[in-house]
Amino acid sequence: MGENNDKKKKKRGGIINSIMGGRIFASKIITENAWLLVLIVLYSFIYVSNRYEYEQELLKIDRLTKKRDKLKNNLLTLKSEFSYQSRQTEIESCLKENNSEIKVATKPTYTIYKD
Repeated sequence: MGENNDKKKKKRGGIINSIMGGRIFASKIITENAWLLVLIVLYSFIYVSNRYEYEQELLKIDRLTKKRDKLKNNLLTLKSEFSYQSRQTEIESCLKENNSEIKVATKPTYTIYKD
C-alpha cells in the first residue's frame, strides 16, 4: 500500500512539474494537435476583438440616438415658440407694448394691374 501512495504522489508531482517546467508542450498529444491549438487561440482573439468592436458600435449608436432625440425635442420646442410668436394677435400686442408707429391695416389690400 505504501508503494501505491508513492506512485500517486510521483504522478501528481510529475504532471505539475511537466506543466510548470514546460515539458507538457513536448508531449505527443500537444505536438500532434499544435495547429489545432493555434487555430483555437487565433479564433479566440478574433472573437474577442470583434465582440469589443460590436460593443463600441452599440455604445456609439446609443449615444447618437440620445443626441438625436434631444435635438428633436429642442426643434419641437423652437417650432412651437415660433408659431406662438408669429400669430397676428401676438405681433399686434408686441407692437402696442413697444409703442411702435406701425399699425394694423384697416383698409383691405388691393391689386394693381399693369398693362
